[in-house]
Amino acid sequence: MVRGFLVFSVVVLVAALRPLPVARVSAGPPVAIQITVSAEQCDISSPGSVSAVISWIPSRHGEQWLDISLFNNGFTPGTFVGTGPLPPGANRFVWSGLRPGFTHFLRINTRSRLGWEPSQTIAFPTQACGDDAALPQPNEELIDLGERLRAEIADSGLNAAVAVTDLQTGESIDVNGDDPRLPGCTINFFVLLSVVMDLQEGLYGEDEVGDLIARTVWSSNPITARDLLNQTGMGDLGAGLAKVGELLDVLGLSVSTYDHPPAYPQESLQGSANLLTANEMNRALAALYEARIVEPAWRDYLLDKMTGVKPGLQYLIPAGVDDGVVSHKNGFFADPSGWVDNDAGIVVFDRSGNRYAYAISFFTENVSYKYADIPLGQTVSRLVWQHFSSRYY
Repeated sequence: MVRGFLVFSVVVLVAALRPLPVARVSAGPPVAIQITVSAEQCDISSPGSVSAVISWIPSRHGEQWLDISLFNNGFTPGTFVGTGPLPPGANRFVWSGLRPGFTHFLRINTRSRLGWEPSQTIAFPTQACGDDAALPQPNEELIDLGERLRAEIADSGLNAAVAVTDLQTGESIDVNGDDPRLPGCTINFFVLLSVVMDLQEGLYGEDEVGDLIARTVWSSNPITARDLLNQTGMGDLGAGLAKVGELLDVLGLSVSTYDHPPAYPQESLQGSANLLTANEMNRALAALYEARIVEPAWRDYLLDKMTGVKPGLQYLIPAGVDDGVVSHKNGFFADPSGWVDNDAGIVVFDRSGNRYAYAISFFTENVSYKYADIPLGQTVSRLVWQHFSSRYY
């Protein structure tokens, strides 16, 4: 310790006897910045995959590695792949073999003499390739379920859509699943998800938003949902709207749009309607359940919050489920063209010590009188429950 102090004293003395040096200008930013992903295309050499051009401004502090993951978990070891080393000045890389139709998380990690310098993580969706050839194809029983749901909807005469996804296998079926729908407060699921992503990042405390989340879910409350939108925008409602729109883009939801807080059309960004499709809603639910958009602990937090729906709003998906746990988000309002009544969520159940789950989104609009869709919604939910309860036992 004394020897170290003497050395330090000598260095200080020598420095004091010399003229002050001219400050050096850094050769680059502290970490890699301005990361962009462009020129995506389906990879001909590797069918069922996507290639993309990644560019950035390097820090030039040392060799660089590109890390990429399907999970927003801070690049936990074993959940991402890296490529490198690249030279300190490298600023472009073509990454092949990306999974089509999925959200990817990317960072540039620079190895300087002081240690690793990770860049900000960016998220981007990859495009779909072909006719969803890379997606799991539904088995015969699931296809049969789809036909039964189609028949029920046709017989009802209602303007309805449904999407169902097996969260074990990724298999999906739908009826009118790509039709843009008026979502009502169902679309506030994405506000809840944005807030939980903020909690994971430590942008504010759970004590600041936990009660608002619970109240939003309990009664499908648009007022507290707007408060949460303002929170995720860091006090700027417009920034919150833009942030949720960016989340839809990150999830690869190309049709769905979040233009204004439900029940507040006067606060519109573009003067258009909120829109959501059943298939895109299920894609988002699958990303949540698979812990791709938030870590498992925060996924479980949100799923638990979404079970706290008041009894008066348990009349669609939950009414068709026996012993499963339903985490869901309602959407209901009177439109000039008729009633809108929606419900979307995840059903989890245990069999022989194993846990299983499926996502289901049910949408109706132009309903001629209040609650006329209830018999159809309950029948759809019951048929879906019976399918999965029989498949996994």
